[in-house]
Amino acid sequence: MENNFHPKDTHFYYEESNLHDFGNLSCRMDGGLVFICLSGTALIRVGLVESNIMKNKETIILPGTVFVVLETSEDFWVKMFVFSKEIYEQTVLRLGISFSKYLLSTPFYLLPEGSAFLKSTKLRMEMAELVHNERNNNFVQLMQRNFVQNYFLYVYDKCLQVFERAESKYSLKQKRFYAFLSLLDVHIKTERNVEFYAEKLFITSRYLGKITSESAHGESPKNLIDKRLILEIKVLLQRVELSIQQIADELNFPDQSYLSRYFKHHTGISPSEYRNEIKLRVMD
Repeated sequence: MENNFHPKDTHFYYEESNLHDFGNLSCRMDGGLVFICLSGTALIRVGLVESNIMKNKETIILPGTVFVVLETSEDFWVKMFVFSKEIYEQTVLRLGISFSKYLLSTPFYLLPEGSAFLKSTKLRMEMAELVHNERNNNFVQLMQRNFVQNYFLYVYDKCLQVFERAESKYSLKQKRFYAFLSLLDVHIKTERNVEFYAEKLFITSRYLGKITSESAHGESPKNLIDKRLILEIKVLLQRVELSIQQIADELNFPDQSYLSRYFKHHTGISPSEYRNEIKLRVMD
């Protein structure tokens, strides 16, 4: 099974779903995904951030992000649209790196019942469906790009004051914690030493430990590095065309045996057993 989740066509699509296709699978986004919960509940992890999803909660997942649907209720249902990395680079990145970082660190939003935010989001989902259905329009790609751009311009405008206030409320330790998580996304395939990330943040390893302990419920930097690396291994293991040795090479492990021992130490099962579990889920 492919590990990456991407639009069914080149750039954009809309869908209503229970997200069962992603149940307990670590998926790295090729493109971006936005959904709003219509009913039921779920537990979802985006990167290392977990949240309980309920009615009217909106989730924004950006390209390159790993997410996992940990559990869902039987009545869980969402409306969502998916867009390509190309559209993301043409639209969202133009709004600035700080905005993207804010979305990465704060992917979940509960929209109050009856609020203008909720009404607007529901309307935009209807617009997403309309754009999705314009398959034979000569300007469909332009319409798709304009829709995604308009959506994020709306989010940017509504979040600007919130995210400026949030930035001002963040302590220096909190800002460095989110910077640490961002560095993990960039360097996890090659760098697993706490010292590397501490140096990138211009702090000591000991101080980084204090930061993660306060911001992540007692977690050490090493624990967070291991958790992020395990996510990366799970994503690659879902690509059945890759051998364990190829995955070890991609993630800079000394060899296949080392990767297998590392994975089993942290998950309790071997990479092969994890792959068999994935196959059984797909068959079900």
